[in-house]
Amino acid sequence: MPASITEYVPQFMADAESSRRGRAAWLGWGAVLAGAASLVAMIVLAPLMRARGFPLLSQALYEFFSPACHQMPERSFYVAGYPLAVCARCFGLYVGALAGVAVYPLARRVTRMDAPPRAWLILAAVPTAIDFALGFFHVWENTHWSRFSTALLLGTASAFYIVPGLVDLWGMGLRRLSRQGRPRNFPEGSFSEGRPEPSSSRG
Repeated sequence: MPASITEYVPQFMADAESSRRGRAAWLGWGAVLAGAASLVAMIVLAPLMRARGFPLLSQALYEFFSPACHQMPERSFYVAGYPLAVCARCFGLYVGALAGVAVYPLARRVTRMDAPPRAWLILAAVPTAIDFALGFFHVWENTHWSRFSTALLLGTASAFYIVPGLVDLWGMGLRRLSRQGRPRNFPEGSFSEGRPEPSSSRG
């Protein structure tokens, strides 16, 4: 039996909403990609600015990353004679996160808000955990490249758990701004807010 006309939902409305959400998701992904690229650029700029004679800007960049990294020079890559703003392991995490965000649309739809199974993230963390443990217990001396490469894998995997949440937050922000920008709906039959509709009866 055909559905009642009152139950009919115009298809073009659903298509428009889907298109709008798709555009918002791509904008969110672009913002996350730009943020990840900016962080990697700042890490490399810190030693470059010091080498070029901009000590205040360089120090500000080092200080920006200091809460997240011990910044031990002997465990860091060097650029232009100065250590990067983070150690080799942290640099691998940042570069891996940037790579993961960049390839994210090739592996999953940017409109998906669910994260992959948590087991994949745990597996990606295993090489970093092993590398850290072997060095900590003096089983073997890990290197800059062992720290960087194992963390690179973890950073890439982490992006697949971070991107959905950040894209969703971006979409929520856009929807909130859209609602705030809409004109306020007045009660049906009124001429202006706070002004009652004139009575049709004559007194």
